[in-house]
Amino acid sequence: MKMDWMKLRRLACGLGLGCSMSAGAAGPALTALVGKADNAEIAFTAPAGMSRLQGTQVTVQGMFAQSFSSFDVDENKTTIDGGDPDNGSDPVVIPFVYYVRQFNDRWHGGLSLTIPSGFGSNYGNTWAGRYQTVDFSLVYVSLTPAVSYRVNERFSLGMGVGINYTAETSENKIPLLLSPDDGKIKSDLDGVGINVTLSAFYEFSNRTRAGISWTSDSDADLEGTIKLRKLDPIFDEIATDLGIKNIDTKITNTLPQRVLAGMYHEFESGDYFTIDGMWMKFSDFSVSNLELDGNDVNISTPSIYNDLWAINAGYGFRMDSRKTYRVGAMYLSQGVDDDDRNFSIRVDEMWAIGAGVSYALNEGRRVDANLTFLNTGEAPVDQTTLTGRVAGKNDDPYALLLELTYSF
Repeated sequence: MKMDWMKLRRLACGLGLGCSMSAGAAGPALTALVGKADNAEIAFTAPAGMSRLQGTQVTVQGMFAQSFSSFDVDENKTTIDGGDPDNGSDPVVIPFVYYVRQFNDRWHGGLSLTIPSGFGSNYGNTWAGRYQTVDFSLVYVSLTPAVSYRVNERFSLGMGVGINYTAETSENKIPLLLSPDDGKIKSDLDGVGINVTLSAFYEFSNRTRAGISWTSDSDADLEGTIKLRKLDPIFDEIATDLGIKNIDTKITNTLPQRVLAGMYHEFESGDYFTIDGMWMKFSDFSVSNLELDGNDVNISTPSIYNDLWAINAGYGFRMDSRKTYRVGAMYLSQGVDDDDRNFSIRVDEMWAIGAGVSYALNEGRRVDANLTFLNTGEAPVDQTTLTGRVAGKNDDPYALLLELTYSF
C-alpha cells in the first residue's frame, strides 16, 4: 500500500502538526469533539456517545486546508549556502467518513476512516538545511470499528479498535568530497499498528451531557528501504561493494496514548456551550528497535518532546428550527522546546479561532460549514551538525481550515 503524501506533507510543514490531534470536528476551531454527540463523528472521538443516535447515521466530511507559512533562514547565523527553502504550499483536501448503526435499545456499532495525525516538511533540494532534511513525512490513516452499550438511561460505555496504517518517507542531501554536487539518502517505510479506545458517556439531563475517551499508544513496525543515490563514482563503487546502496530497514514507531474529554450544555433558548480538553503523552513519541539488513542496531534517541495538552470552547446561537451559528476557540501547548526543535517535526504552540453555521435539511439530514483561522507559531530552529549550522523561523505562521460536513 503506497500513497503520494506530497500534498499532505506540505500541509503538515505549514501547520507544524497534523490537521488536528483527533480527526475532524463538529464545530469551528476544532470544537464540540465529545459532548455534543449528535452525528456519526462521535464513533471516532468518543464511541460511548453513539448510544444517543437513532437508527443508521452517516457523516461525510472534507477538510480544505491552506497554509500561508514560510520558513525564513537567518543568514547571520547560518553557515551553509542555499538560503531559504521552497515555501510554496498547495491547498489540500482531507476526507473523513463515519458510520453508526443502532442494533437495539442498548447496542450501537460504528466505523470511521480518518487521518488522526501527521507530521511533515518539504523544503526543496537546494536550501541551506538540505543536509538536515529535504523532505519528511509521517502520516497515520486509521480505520476504527467501534461499539457502544447503554448501561441505563443516562450512562453508556464504548470501545473502539484503531487499525493504523503508518507511512514514513524522508530525504536529505549528502555532501560529497569528490563532486560539487550532492548525493542523497532516501527512506520509504510503512507498517500497521493497533490501538484501543475506551470511552464513557453520561447524560445529566436532556440538556447537559459529558464524555471521556482514552486511546492507548500504537506501535507500528515500519519496514522498507533506505537508499543512497547520486554518489560520486568512487563513493558509489565503495557503497556498492559494501552492499549499502539499498538497506532493508525496520523500525518501531510509537504514536502515544491520549485522553479526550468534553461537555455540552444547551440553554432554554436553544443556544449551547461546549468545552473539550485533550492530553497526549507526546513525550513517548519515538522511533526504536532499528534493524538494518536484519541486524539489530542499538540506538538511543533523546527525549525532546513534551506532553501535549489542548483546550477548546464553542458556542452555538440557535436562530430558528433549522439554522444555528457557531463560534469557537482552541489552544494547543508547545510540543518541543525551542532549543530542542529540529527540521523534521517543527511543532510549536498553536491557537485558533473560528466561526460556522449548521443548517438542518429534511428527513434528519444536516449540512455544517466551519472556517477556522489557525496560528501555528514561529517554530524557531537552530541546528548544528557536522555539515554546519542552520537557523531560522516561520514567517506568516497562519493557516485557514474550511470544513464541510454532510450528515444523513
